[in-house]
Amino acid sequence: MIWAALEVLSDPLRKEVAIVRKKIDMANRELNPLGQSCQKKKKDYKKALEAFNKKNKEKAQLVTTLMEMLIESEKLRMNKLVELSKNMESLQ
Repeated sequence: MIWAALEVLSDPLRKEVAIVRKKIDMANRELNPLGQSCQKKKKDYKKALEAFNKKNKEKAQLVTTLMEMLIESEKLRMNKLVELSKNMESLQ
Protein backbone atom coordinates (compact mmCIF):
# COMPACT_ATOMS: atom_id res chain seq x y z
CA MET A 1 0.00 0.00 0.00
CA ILE A 2 2.77 2.46 0.89
CA TRP A 3 4.71 1.37 -2.19
CA ALA A 4 1.71 1.98 -4.40
CA ALA A 5 1.26 5.44 -2.93
CA LEU A 6 4.97 6.19 -3.44
CA GLU A 7 4.83 4.98 -7.03
CA VAL A 8 1.87 7.26 -7.71
CA LEU A 9 3.78 10.19 -6.24
CA SER A 10 6.99 9.46 -8.09
CA ASP A 11 5.36 8.72 -11.46
CA PRO A 12 4.86 12.37 -12.54
CA LEU A 13 8.40 13.22 -11.49
CA ARG A 14 9.82 10.31 -13.45
CA LYS A 15 8.06 11.44 -16.59
CA GLU A 16 9.27 15.03 -16.19
CA VAL A 17 12.80 13.87 -15.42
CA ALA A 18 12.75 11.57 -18.45
CA ILE A 19 11.55 14.43 -20.67
CA VAL A 20 14.28 16.75 -19.39
CA ARG A 21 16.94 14.04 -19.82
CA LYS A 22 15.75 13.40 -23.35
CA LYS A 23 16.01 17.13 -24.12
CA ILE A 24 19.51 17.19 -22.62
CA ASP A 25 20.54 14.23 -24.78
CA MET A 26 19.14 15.95 -27.87
CA ALA A 27 21.01 19.14 -27.01
CA ASN A 28 24.23 17.14 -26.56
CA ARG A 29 23.74 15.48 -29.94
CA GLU A 30 23.35 18.91 -31.52
CA LEU A 31 26.28 20.40 -29.58
CA ASN A 32 28.84 17.75 -30.52
CA PRO A 33 28.96 18.51 -34.27
CA LEU A 34 28.75 22.24 -33.56
CA GLY A 35 31.72 21.99 -31.22
CA GLN A 36 33.71 20.05 -33.80
CA SER A 37 32.81 22.56 -36.49
CA CYS A 38 33.85 25.40 -34.20
CA GLN A 39 37.21 23.76 -33.49
CA LYS A 40 37.83 23.20 -37.20
CA LYS A 41 36.94 26.79 -38.01
CA LYS A 42 39.23 28.06 -35.24
CA LYS A 43 42.06 25.96 -36.68
CA ASP A 44 41.36 27.23 -40.22
CA TYR A 45 41.21 30.81 -38.91
CA LYS A 46 44.55 30.40 -37.15
CA LYS A 47 46.16 29.07 -40.34
CA ALA A 48 44.71 31.90 -42.42
CA LEU A 49 45.83 34.49 -39.86
CA GLU A 50 49.36 33.05 -39.82
CA ALA A 51 49.51 33.12 -43.63
CA PHE A 52 48.20 36.70 -43.65
CA ASN A 53 50.76 37.83 -41.08
CA LYS A 54 53.57 36.10 -42.97
CA LYS A 55 52.60 37.79 -46.25
CA ASN A 56 52.17 41.13 -44.50
CA LYS A 57 55.66 40.84 -43.01
CA GLU A 58 57.06 39.88 -46.42
CA LYS A 59 55.37 42.91 -47.96
CA ALA A 60 56.81 45.20 -45.29
CA GLN A 61 60.30 43.84 -45.97
CA LEU A 62 59.84 44.39 -49.70
CA VAL A 63 58.66 47.96 -49.15
CA THR A 64 61.71 48.60 -46.95
CA THR A 65 64.00 47.17 -49.63
CA LEU A 66 62.31 49.29 -52.28
CA MET A 67 62.75 52.44 -50.20
CA GLU A 68 66.42 51.67 -49.66
CA MET A 69 66.86 51.12 -53.38
CA LEU A 70 65.12 54.39 -54.20
CA ILE A 71 67.30 56.29 -51.72
CA GLU A 72 70.44 54.72 -53.18
CA SER A 73 69.27 55.51 -56.71
CA GLU A 74 68.63 59.12 -55.74
CA LYS A 75 72.11 59.37 -54.23
CA LEU A 76 73.64 58.00 -57.42
CA ARG A 77 71.66 60.51 -59.50
CA MET A 78 72.77 63.37 -57.31
CA ASN A 79 76.40 62.26 -57.56
CA LYS A 80 76.04 62.03 -61.33
CA LEU A 81 74.50 65.53 -61.46
CA VAL A 82 77.31 66.94 -59.33
CA GLU A 83 79.83 65.27 -61.62
CA LEU A 84 78.10 66.62 -64.73
CA SER A 85 77.94 70.08 -63.16
CA LYS A 86 81.67 69.98 -62.47
CA ASN A 87 82.35 68.85 -66.03
CA MET A 88 80.18 71.69 -67.36
CA GLU A 89 82.03 74.21 -65.19
CA SER A 90 85.40 72.93 -66.34
CA LEU A 91 84.33 73.25 -69.98
CA GLN A 92 83.40 76.89 -69.55
